[in-house]
Amino acid sequence: MSRRRARKGQGEGVRRLWLLPDPGEDEPFIDVGEDGRGTLNVSVARDGRHDDFSFVVTAQHIAVAERSALRRWAVFAVLFGELAVFHADAARARPPGTCQQVIDTILGGTDSEVERYLTRMNKRFLGGLRDSLALLSKAELTRSWEREAFEKRLWFGVEPLIMSNAERARRAQETHRTAAEREIAVRKTFEPYNDALLMAEHDGVVQHVIELFGSSPVISEFQVGAPAHHDRYLTFGSGGEIMLRDGSVKAVFFHVQPTEAAPHGFTGLGTLIPGLGRDASRSQVEEALGKPVAGRTGPSTTHSVGGGFVKVFYHTWAKRDAPNHLKLIQVTAEDTYAKTDPSDERCPCCAGMLVRTASASGGVDVGATITALRNGVAAGRLRQAHTWVALQDMLSLHDSGLMEHVAAQLGCAICHRHMVFALHRDADPTFEYVSLDDTRRRTPEQVPPVEQWGDADRIAREAQRPEQIATDGNSWILFAMGEQLFMNARCWYSAVEGSRLIRLEAAEVRQYERDGEAYLSRLQETINRTWTSDEDPWRSRDLTQGGMSDEEAIEASVAAPREEQT
Repeated sequence: MSRRRARKGQGEGVRRLWLLPDPGEDEPFIDVGEDGRGTLNVSVARDGRHDDFSFVVTAQHIAVAERSALRRWAVFAVLFGELAVFHADAARARPPGTCQQVIDTILGGTDSEVERYLTRMNKRFLGGLRDSLALLSKAELTRSWEREAFEKRLWFGVEPLIMSNAERARRAQETHRTAAEREIAVRKTFEPYNDALLMAEHDGVVQHVIELFGSSPVISEFQVGAPAHHDRYLTFGSGGEIMLRDGSVKAVFFHVQPTEAAPHGFTGLGTLIPGLGRDASRSQVEEALGKPVAGRTGPSTTHSVGGGFVKVFYHTWAKRDAPNHLKLIQVTAEDTYAKTDPSDERCPCCAGMLVRTASASGGVDVGATITALRNGVAAGRLRQAHTWVALQDMLSLHDSGLMEHVAAQLGCAICHRHMVFALHRDADPTFEYVSLDDTRRRTPEQVPPVEQWGDADRIAREAQRPEQIATDGNSWILFAMGEQLFMNARCWYSAVEGSRLIRLEAAEVRQYERDGEAYLSRLQETINRTWTSDEDPWRSRDLTQGGMSDEEAIEASVAAPREEQT
């Protein structure tokens, strides 16, 4: 920004006020005359040369700049002026007079106004710079990667000039002290709810929470899974809710957004987390609760508070500063990152899949449950794990007695929990809701050949199923069904994975017959290049259907033309 400027005569009765932290012979500086007025002098590099500019400043500006705590911040006024008027990234060149307006804005208010501006600047520098540029143009400037990169270089290059080591240490201590005070305050407000976790409903600490929520709850009870757990919910009109499982408190909820029971949402959010409103952004929540537990981010964030874990749910993958995405706050005794969330126990998609009957073994109607699960898969609400037993084969395999445990696994499209429904040779049926980590630790029992347990129709269907005839073991699989060939091309972008299942056209089949597996590898690379694009040409050919395996999707695509002909 600046350069060493040759000493110039100040003139009789003129004193020089340097604006950098330490006095020196480098600009910017203000020459103050006997009448109290002065000129702000700054040198700007432009087109390979340095141009000197002088701006008239008033006695009020000079009085503010005299303050040691604010003097160094005057450098920002010059930096903003340089960027807006002279830098090549600027939308258009602006006259030095506009630069003076920025300086006036920063230095011209009362002490409290200046302090508020600087506090906001220090907290989020890039936002403050953007706001100042918008002030110059009277409109939001177009953002770009190049501009953001320039702003970062500007900050890291100038920060050592405007902040001494002592000031930096003082700010670090102040930040640490503020964080400690915030942690103590948050821990204190959540303490009654943490104390209630794992306690019985009649215990005094639970009764205290009931009083905090407003007493007179609406009570709902139901059974979950098999063997069954007894869930009991105490729902309050204030937006609070207590969940008990088998007689002890498992979770406490704060429904931030309106619900049927709480039309106004949780009314005590500002008391629970001081300064936080329903329209709070993710960054504001993290400022209030502290940084989330490492790795516990996404549509929800987990914070360790006192003796429990506070999990905050958002409507979407909202940007950090986007307001009005806060949905639910859940308090539990353990981190649910690798487990299922209590808030999902009433998921409208999968909570009612287990059909009970008092007369059936273990209280489970096996046939009705299988039908409910198959209907969920057909509707796209559930996804079936095809490395486990298919739902339609469970009864036949169980009746054969060839397997110790006949188990099917399915995933919910809404809450993303997994269900494991199992028929056991020497025990009652079981139905569990588990996390993805739990499923990965389980190995399904090997299914015997269909000839040992299937009827004639089932054996015939197996013979007609698509056959996997080739794969490179990583990025593509080739299936054959009759004379037709199908390819599953694995796709990925960063940490996101997917696939395209396509039927090879005649020209592609000829290419494969000529070049072999090398052609399939090239084809997979071509598909992978565009699969995240809105104009992906392969999307219209994708045969993938929610909840179906590749083999089932291929069978469905072949059956469709037959049904049309019929």
